[in-house]
Amino acid sequence: MPSSHLQRLALSLLVAALTATSAAARAQAAGGATSVASGAADLDATERRLYDASRRAPRDPGARAALGEWLAARGQLKSGAVLLEEARLFGGNGAVLSARLRPVYGWLRDWASLAALPAPPLTPGERARAALLAERGTTVEGVDSTTIPFAPLEIGALGRVPLVLGVDTLWGEVDPQEEGVVLPGLGRGAGLVEVTGDDRRGALGIVREFALGGLTVRNVPMRLDASLGAGRARIGFDVFAQLAPTVDARAGVVTFRRAGRVVEPAGAAAVPFILGFPGVRLALRAGEAPASIASPAGRAALRGHAWTVDVRRGVIWVDGAR
Repeated sequence: MPSSHLQRLALSLLVAALTATSAAARAQAAGGATSVASGAADLDATERRLYDASRRAPRDPGARAALGEWLAARGQLKSGAVLLEEARLFGGNGAVLSARLRPVYGWLRDWASLAALPAPPLTPGERARAALLAERGTTVEGVDSTTIPFAPLEIGALGRVPLVLGVDTLWGEVDPQEEGVVLPGLGRGAGLVEVTGDDRRGALGIVREFALGGLTVRNVPMRLDASLGAGRARIGFDVFAQLAPTVDARAGVVTFRRAGRVVEPAGAAAVPFILGFPGVRLALRAGEAPASIASPAGRAALRGHAWTVDVRRGVIWVDGAR
């Protein structure tokens, strides 16, 4: 099979998997189960076909990039980054691939690789921020796990948690569309926020440290949003998810884990997710488009259950949803 055809096939598979609107995806799903997480079969089939396309033309940048982007979207961030870098090496479009690598390196906290990406995906302020983060490193210190209040929301963000910045406590809204931490201004956490430049959305920089219960998170990307009211902040899904959170909305709490790892909960259903960089979609049922986690369908799948984000396995564990 010609490599150009394989490239088109790989890219079309990726698009179909990410949107779940193609006739092929619906045909594969026909007759599938309708229980929660049954969409996993569709994702597995797509992944096998992307691997097959890459094996048939191992140096084809399109096939390599499609597989890399897919793996990163499914939580296999390191593997995805390696394949996307290989696609650049094999002659893929450098600007396009750098743009795809930017959020993946951010999730990996690989600030040195992020800083090394060529323009245009990084503004001067973003590059300065990545270089400073590469010097310092992002760390999480404190107890093995900590449980703090979680107030669920039904519109926009998933919920709010108390984020302690110096002597100030802000309500941090967990927002799947955000990266890093968003603060209302420099009046909070004096001395803990460094501005490195700006981008089209405003000033950006680094939060030197903040606390979530018994955990202290150091050196995290930050931007300012003057539209946020006093006492509010936003927490990107990258920051939230990499602490392997278990949300129990009924009890009004979330548990964070310092190591970012979780043991598979007994009796829980695995709901596969797709990272959109930004955004998170859940594969709820075979043959249906993955639903945004913040959509009514996404919220309904999690409502009434304790749920745990497991980035490494690419799933959200939902207790009692089998």
